[in-house]
Amino acid sequence: MLKRTILLLTAICFVGVAHAQVRIAPMMGFNFNRQIQSSNNNKFQGIFNTKLNFSVGAMGDILLTDFLSIQPEILYSFKGGAYELESASVSEKFTNNLGYIQMPVCITGKLDVKRGFLFAGAGIYAGRLVYSNYVLEQNYKNVDAGELRVGKDYLRDQITPWDYGFKFKAGLELNKGFYMGAFYDVGSKDINPQYAVTRNKTIGVQFGWSISLTEEDRYERFENFYEF
Repeated sequence: MLKRTILLLTAICFVGVAHAQVRIAPMMGFNFNRQIQSSNNNKFQGIFNTKLNFSVGAMGDILLTDFLSIQPEILYSFKGGAYELESASVSEKFTNNLGYIQMPVCITGKLDVKRGFLFAGAGIYAGRLVYSNYVLEQNYKNVDAGELRVGKDYLRDQITPWDYGFKFKAGLELNKGFYMGAFYDVGSKDINPQYAVTRNKTIGVQFGWSISLTEEDRYERFENFYEF
């Protein structure tokens, strides 16, 4: 259902391009990802670690009005998780790294602050897994490593091919083009096909440079920027 909603919003974005000013912003960023896991018998609290990763891609900015826009993105986003268990007889550490082609779409409001805009937005995202690896250590020795088995078979596979959820963001965009925002992705998809429920939660920052695709928009932005 969420994937169909994203496709519908993307189609609306393409229709809106013909009737609105459009900007595009190459972007990169850093994020902290944590995989939250639970089952009927255990909440697994206190054993999961946060991993530092990065993302790179581009954002479109389709201006519906001066203060409202639709912002689709296409990103290559690294996520992942880790946990550590210590007991009297065994020490276990598991780490995975996940690479997604991620497609968020947000509705974003903007507040004019003379030479730029404060913005806040919310929307949804879907991500397709394109890369994975893992390392399992027991008693400080590497006992298993390789690619995660991708699929939906709860007896065989280790991770599902899709992740989706909700995205929230806020930040600052200058008229001249500089873009800086913080975001919070909340995964609603269980990415673990086995018995335990696993979801991604990601917080991070993004930096970019917004480029106008129309002459009219470039003129308005830079005229306003140089007014004193």
